[in-house]
Amino acid sequence: MDTQILEQVGHAYGVKATNFELLGGFENNVFLSPEKNIVIKLLDTDKYNEASLLREIEIVTLMEKHGIKTSSPQISVNNKTVEFIQGVEKSYFTMAFSKVDGTTLADYENNPHLVKQWGKTLGKMHQISKQYGHQLRNNDVEWNDDIKDGEFTDGVSQTIKDKWKIHLEQVGSLSLHQDWYGVVHHDLHHENILMSGEELYVIDFGDVRKSWYIYDVAIPIYTALEQYRHKKSGNEGEFYQWFTEVFLSGYCEETSLSDEARKWLPFFLEYRLLYSYLYFLRAFKGKEINAKVERILEDMRTRIEKGPTIY
Repeated sequence: MDTQILEQVGHAYGVKATNFELLGGFENNVFLSPEKNIVIKLLDTDKYNEASLLREIEIVTLMEKHGIKTSSPQISVNNKTVEFIQGVEKSYFTMAFSKVDGTTLADYENNPHLVKQWGKTLGKMHQISKQYGHQLRNNDVEWNDDIKDGEFTDGVSQTIKDKWKIHLEQVGSLSLHQDWYGVVHHDLHHENILMSGEELYVIDFGDVRKSWYIYDVAIPIYTALEQYRHKKSGNEGEFYQWFTEVFLSGYCEETSLSDEARKWLPFFLEYRLLYSYLYFLRAFKGKEINAKVERILEDMRTRIEKGPTIY
């Protein structure tokens, strides 16, 4: 990252850029300022707009207000939640959040209490959305916001294109009733939950949008299953049944899930596999990828074309 950009970021939050520690992020764009113990995200203005970032801040604030533990938005020296940083070649928006002293979920595969708490957390978030989502001013992004352009299926086989088209048609037939559809996190996998002591903290609301609650349920189940598959540590079908049952037992303590909605879970697990494959192909387009990523993408392609074996 350009040092002049980082210096401007430091000025915006009243901290020294020379003390920044790179935490990572998909594009190495997340930094820690130990002076104020805040995490600062830099977001390329070619890929992000201010409205979407304000939307993220708004949903985080709503969730925190109603009891979800999360990383609190921080104000800049200019009293802004989103700052604009002008560079010579690139410009960025920045947001800052309090740092949570915790670690991402690990060893949950043998911990039903942890899996249940994970499901309970998502259930509570969905209940907040059902009760208070109408208060959000910036909740206008729909489920298909990032897949509307025709390039989403560029470079894939006709088989995958056909499957994607069929899935989109089926999704389009689903109810938009408030018990089915509302503002969701859209990415609550194990790395977006931090464990601090006995408490679970939800982070990274960058993908927030309107979608079906059962799809938002499918995402952590899908990711946990993928993690388990790559470890090759046991029977996938048994793990899927166990994880889903325990996760949903926690979820249903906080909000309702009808039998009809639950029937769509296997469908949305397949949909997530398709979406993830197409999303990563586009994200890595024109970039060098290592052998591990190549193997994962090839495995996903093969499973999509042949059909999942357990969902």
